[in-house]
Amino acid sequence: MAPKTRAQTRLKAETKATASTAFTVPVDSWFQFLENQSAQEIALPVSLLFAILVRWCISLHGYSGMGNPPMFGDYEAQRHWMEITTHLPPSKWYSYDLKYWGLDYPPLTAFQSWACGYIASLINPAWVALGRSRGIETHASKLFMRATVLALDLAIYVPAVVLFFRLKLVSVSWAARQASIFTVLLQPCLLLIDHGHFQYNSVMLGFLMWAVYFAAREHYVAMAIAFCCALMFKQMALYYAPTIFFFLLAKCFQRRHGFVLFVKLGLAVIATFSVMLLPWIQSRSQLEQILVRVFPVARGLYEDKVANVWCAVNVAVKLRSIFETKYLLRLATAATSLAFAPSCIHLFIVVRRYAGKQPAETRANVLRLLNYSLVNSSLAFFLFSFQVHEKSILLPLAPALLLINDESWAVNWFVQVALFSMYPLLFKDGLNVPYAVLAVGWSVLRSCPVCPADRQTPRIVFVLQWLTTLAMVALHAAHAFVLPPKALPDIYIVLNVIFSCMMFVMFLVYFNYRQFTLLSRSSKEKAQLGKQKSE
Repeated sequence: MAPKTRAQTRLKAETKATASTAFTVPVDSWFQFLENQSAQEIALPVSLLFAILVRWCISLHGYSGMGNPPMFGDYEAQRHWMEITTHLPPSKWYSYDLKYWGLDYPPLTAFQSWACGYIASLINPAWVALGRSRGIETHASKLFMRATVLALDLAIYVPAVVLFFRLKLVSVSWAARQASIFTVLLQPCLLLIDHGHFQYNSVMLGFLMWAVYFAAREHYVAMAIAFCCALMFKQMALYYAPTIFFFLLAKCFQRRHGFVLFVKLGLAVIATFSVMLLPWIQSRSQLEQILVRVFPVARGLYEDKVANVWCAVNVAVKLRSIFETKYLLRLATAATSLAFAPSCIHLFIVVRRYAGKQPAETRANVLRLLNYSLVNSSLAFFLFSFQVHEKSILLPLAPALLLINDESWAVNWFVQVALFSMYPLLFKDGLNVPYAVLAVGWSVLRSCPVCPADRQTPRIVFVLQWLTTLAMVALHAAHAFVLPPKALPDIYIVLNVIFSCMMFVMFLVYFNYRQFTLLSRSSKEKAQLGKQKSE
């Protein structure tokens, strides 16, 4: 090759590389740099190691109920469940001393508590001694508890995320795949709740990720089993149930042997639930006790202040004082059903329409529709359902993050507002420092809206993001430096609830719109691509 030709080729390559990185967010630029340096093999190990480091750094801070007797908090609840499942027979798990953190999660959580408690008893029996270990907060016991969260996160959630973004249906570049994996593994809301506040949400969300992955691979029985595992780990997985049900039902109509698939799915669901409920299946009273504990209707419409419609409306209309609990339950059920119905019905109609073998493009669109509907269904439940907690915003966030390549600015913005909505809870747990670091770090890495280089963000959205960011910063500053009026001691929390709820309603409308217009957008993009090729 002549020197001039080589120079031209090199200049062309450099220009292409520069163009590809000119308007990318920092996290994308990092992986493009690795690709340009032919260092792709270190990308995933570095991402995993960094994700583990961040998780462990968060775990060095406070947790729910730390040093706060006599009930402590969620940390003690999870440890106490290890204590009772290790020493008592299953028949007493859901009835033992209910006034002190009685077990109120489904059986798979109980089995997980038993497994962790068994390991703890082998290392140091004092950590889970029945009745004598309440409130234990030794350094070694806390190290063990934090390690269980990390181990289950790495075993269930992380592999599902990695495999999903490696799917061929996720048609993006290598750098974008790696950036997506990095982004989802560093999502601050889940990290602060599980590794800070202390819970095992990554297990439930991991099973959901597996369900979506199996849907993409067209393994529908495995998808049903994975979702059943999510539901039997935490009852909040019901937020996804309408979407999963309508999607699988549509698949039964779509296939030539749809009835056979329907039977297989039914048997898989029955078998999974039967295995999970096996220790109690012969006792109707014990099954009823599990149901009562898992769905505590008597607690009322809500407990703490959470950024959903009912708490926001309560500022002006005291619904709990006007109506009895049974009527509020009906109201919440009706409102939730109306909110998720359009998305699920649309999903059913579209998925059923595509019969027989589907081209890759159609399968990719169906996968996107599934994720959009999961976001819309779970967000509808968060906003309108009965007995919602602040942490439940993690449920719509999980499928939204699977759309990070399609909805970059919307997902980034959604994460920021969700993190802000949980600030009162995180502040109470002493997680101010990791909250601030992750909030700023997420904004910078995802370029939303701190870094103006992301030119794909619409101008109006960019302005609105700046305004909402300034509003959140202003509320944080007021909370830190200005004492609330004596007559309104919770004014900052109430403002957080109203602001966040308004934003979540906006996101519900937006994601529904994007779901309903997905196919038309896809057709336009395909037509434009064909026009460019012809030119």
